[in-house]
Amino acid sequence: MRRLLLVAMLLAAPLFVRAQQPSPHAWSPYADVILTNGSVTTVDKDFTIAQALAIKDGRLIVVGTNAEALATRGPATKVVDLHGRTVIPGLQDSHIHFLPLGEEVTREADFTYAKSAADIITGVEQVVAKVHPKPGDWIRGSKWDQYKYPQMVTRWELDKVAPDNPMWLSRTYRGIAVNTAVFRLMGIDDAKKETWPAWWLKDPADFTPEDRIYREQRTITFADGHTEALMVPAGVFLGVRGAQLLTVHPKPYTFEEDVESVRDGAKEMLSLGVTSIVDPASRMGYNMQVYQEASNRGWVPFRISAVYEGIFTTQTPDWIREHLAGIHVNNLGNHFLRWRGTKFYADGGAGTRSSWISEPFVNWQTIEGKPNTGLPVMRDTATREAQYRAALAYGWDLHTHATGDRAMRQVVDLYMKFLDEFTAAHPGQPLPRWSVIHAYLPIEPKTMVLPDMVRYHIIAVTNAVFQWQQGFGFVTNLGEARMARTQPFRTYLHSGVLMASGSDYSVTTHNPWMGFYALLTRRDQTTGKVYGPDETVGIDDALRSYTINGAYLTYEEQFKGSLEAGKVADLVVLDLPDVKALQENPELCFQMRDKVLLTMVEGQVRYRKQGYAF
Repeated sequence: MRRLLLVAMLLAAPLFVRAQQPSPHAWSPYADVILTNGSVTTVDKDFTIAQALAIKDGRLIVVGTNAEALATRGPATKVVDLHGRTVIPGLQDSHIHFLPLGEEVTREADFTYAKSAADIITGVEQVVAKVHPKPGDWIRGSKWDQYKYPQMVTRWELDKVAPDNPMWLSRTYRGIAVNTAVFRLMGIDDAKKETWPAWWLKDPADFTPEDRIYREQRTITFADGHTEALMVPAGVFLGVRGAQLLTVHPKPYTFEEDVESVRDGAKEMLSLGVTSIVDPASRMGYNMQVYQEASNRGWVPFRISAVYEGIFTTQTPDWIREHLAGIHVNNLGNHFLRWRGTKFYADGGAGTRSSWISEPFVNWQTIEGKPNTGLPVMRDTATREAQYRAALAYGWDLHTHATGDRAMRQVVDLYMKFLDEFTAAHPGQPLPRWSVIHAYLPIEPKTMVLPDMVRYHIIAVTNAVFQWQQGFGFVTNLGEARMARTQPFRTYLHSGVLMASGSDYSVTTHNPWMGFYALLTRRDQTTGKVYGPDETVGIDDALRSYTINGAYLTYEEQFKGSLEAGKVADLVVLDLPDVKALQENPELCFQMRDKVLLTMVEGQVRYRKQGYAF
């Protein structure tokens, strides 16, 4: 019933985005804006560097020399001298769980740069100072990674910061850290054994290899005065089942707060040069409701180029078929908001030792006690095929989270089968643009999928920032040799696999420039070590993965993704003499937040750095 109500609400709403209205002003043959004396990185097929741009009605009408652009100047044309600065196409984050970003940047702690328990404490202190929570208000944060720290933060350390506020701090992926106030809300008292749940001193029997409760020895003084030294939960829970033991949690943000989050998150992304995104999980339509309402209010100033329906995991094929039949829409919207594609899940992740792999995670002898090859979501390929067919019956594209090589093999095998059927039924037609999301291990000896991805034009949607932000955890679980070939960027691109880059926020930072840093260096944030130096790419390929390749993924390469006459004027002005400066000194990536001077979407200024005259 809830799902049918959701569909009814969506269909009753205006169809996604109001069409852009023609300008009320009389038509003029002249450019609206001309940018001169720049280093314009066009990202066309030859990676041409132009000098100037002319923009009219949101489109590029000249990409060339100063003289060519100025030839379109009229009495009302605005001419801006770039003084040698760099212009690039607007960036696309091809995998970002975008909706909560505005809420995070305004009221939560971000542990992206935390390298110790003390850094986590500092992050919590900063958010307390920013939001001034009342007693009982929840404090939230995200993106801690225990592998980075000599010792993980404990609930007792968190208690010192805000003892009267429950804390909910999310791991980069599958994990929660809480303070003692959360246990109190659950009715648990350290000093009263009768309140302890069955898992207090011993892990549940149904824990998987990814699940863990951190414990620490503490001397507990009970009500009768006697004491015991016991290993009790320290407030850190890893894995899906581990986190599910926490029976209280913050209330979800309200619909209104989520709509406001779109507004604030869009401002944040535009300030970093991002003009397009792909949201890879609609949460069964909820996100689209939020985006539509935000659009109705004029709060979608950049492109939500695709929102994938899902996520589909173990639902029956009949359930999936019924769900998609009830939606009645596919590929509906315009260039600012479009509902297109489905998202399936094949396995977990390397950081939680749950990727479905052919060779066990390292150190299984001491961690699990038996070989651990991960956690497939749907081991039965016949059932997964039936699930996929339920989506294909209604024309939805397929996009699948697959991190381990066995997961990738299952996904690619099924894609190949379906694409062969498509070609037989539609000879001569272009193949649909399906992707493997994350796509860590395409060149493992037992499962080699790379040649098949090339042959069937299967897209790799990679998250380069993982190599930097989660590198130490990945190498701890995969080993150095396998880590060196995880997300093989150069191999993907040079073999002919189209690679589109995304952040996978909120698992990682949303800052695209840290993705550029990882593509250029493959340097681990924690140790500074480079894993797989032969798999780095140059700035040209890195930029393509964030622009034209993303546009191809969303069927928009004829419309955006490069700076060419006839395409929309989605562009970013950078305080750099040349985009090559990032390749010459990748450490500049850490400064790029301050070097984004201007972001335009369809010729409209959507972000301008304070103090930059335009």
